[in-house]
Formats: sequence, structure tokens, C-alpha cells
Amino acid sequence: MDDFLDVRDLVLVVSADCKLCDQARALLGRLGLSFRVVDLEDDEAGELARRGVPVVFFPVLVDGGRVIAYGDISETELRRALPVESFA
Repeated sequence: MDDFLDVRDLVLVVSADCKLCDQARALLGRLGLSFRVVDLEDDEAGELARRGVPVVFFPVLVDGGRVIAYGDISETELRRALPVESFA
């Protein structure tokens, strides 16, 4: 895994039975953002944690080692944190 992923490689770390995770997936999709979902139980989530990404509050949206947002993720928060060209 690269040390720094391009913003097009957004990763949403989720846990099972997580309402906020479902809401975040829907929001990212509605905004036309390209992202991958990684379950907390997956090895990749463990690798992110070893690299210092806090995978404690779900969901967690990261690009590489940088946390973009977590918990109750809002459109406003995403628009502030991501380059405008990221949006469809």
C-alpha cells in the first residue's frame, strides 16, 4: 500500500450494523465521489491502524494517512476537506 494515496483513492472504514456508515456511503455516492469500503474486520483496516489512522470512531474516511472525516460525516465537511475537482 502506498504511503500517500491520491484523493481519488478515498477509503471509507466501516463497521457492521453502523447507521452512520450507511449514511456516509450514501452521501459519498450522492456526491459522486469515488471511494472504496473497508470493513473494520479486514486486514487493510488493521494496516491503516498500524499507520496511525484512528479506526475507533466509525465511519472513518481517509486518503492515505490523512483522516478526512469521521462519525456523522456531512456534505459541508467533505466540501471543505476535498478539492473541488473531486466532486461529480
